[in-house]
Amino acid sequence: MKKYFIISLPLLIIHFISCNVQPEKNELKYFPVNDLNGVITQTGIQLDKNISDDGNGSIKIETAKPLVVQLYLIDDVKVDDTQVVYEANIKSNDLKGQAYLEMWCVFKDKGEYFSRGFDSIISGDEDWKTIRTVFNLEKGDRPDQIKLNVVVNGVGTIWIDDIHLSKI
Repeated sequence: MKKYFIISLPLLIIHFISCNVQPEKNELKYFPVNDLNGVITQTGIQLDKNISDDGNGSIKIETAKPLVVQLYLIDDVKVDDTQVVYEANIKSNDLKGQAYLEMWCVFKDKGEYFSRGFDSIISGDEDWKTIRTVFNLEKGDRPDQIKLNVVVNGVGTIWIDDIHLSKI
């Protein structure tokens, strides 16, 4: 019995390690949020140089009602047959409700489709946290544009920083 346990333990350890391996991401676009250049929605937001995950600035959104902030529009991403991952570091203060990321993939001949990160949200008072949403592209599905938004479904303050668009 001892022999089987000794042989099984290393296999069990290898199994648990392999289960925790994340797929490799390839960065498509990175927005460090050091300024507001390129941010689509300019009203109701401000650059906050004092509160930032990386120390270089963040987008601060204070809202008294639910809203969608259009952050970036990317039209030079040539990908298909992959998962596109939109991630950002986000912080909240007195957020009654929740905030999450939203990604729209625009196809010239097929229309617009979205992915919302309902399973990766922030609410209340939370320190910096990475949240994300994923869009699955099938072979031949190449978006002409990708829109990156943040949705505040409530009232309060959020900061968003270090925005990444990657593929797996």
